[in-house]
Amino acid sequence: MGQQQLESLERDGRYISVPKGISMRPMIVQGRDAVLVEVLKGKPRKYDLVMYARNNEKGVIHRVIKCFDDHYIICGDNCWKYEYVRPEQIKGIVTRFNRKGKWHDIDEFPYQAYVHLWVDLIGIRRPLFYIRDKAKALRRKMKGK
Repeated sequence: MGQQQLESLERDGRYISVPKGISMRPMIVQGRDAVLVEVLKGKPRKYDLVMYARNNEKGVIHRVIKCFDDHYIICGDNCWKYEYVRPEQIKGIVTRFNRKGKWHDIDEFPYQAYVHLWVDLIGIRRPLFYIRDKAKALRRKMKGK
């Protein structure tokens, strides 16, 4: 998401995005899925999927892991690194998503079960994803030699 999408969100209060990258897999797959981002009313809560501005330009969609008064801990579903985001960086919230051609609301039970499982088990998932990423980097390094 770029500056144009952020401007559209501010102007229209919502926009449909086709996210790029692998950070939100398995929930969102690049080139297949889309999300409806709306202006955030109120404060984000744990488990919310928010769109925030990174480096005052690039919009990123990641999940809220923990809330504090002055910042949020946010992480992509396919990531192990935490990001620390200030409230003013958060521009919108995902309210619906299109997965495999079908629109879903975020209050649907299967989505809520996935979100709770995924976030509540982050203590197990993070070290596994860290090892996975380090192994990939080592394979790439060995392949290049």
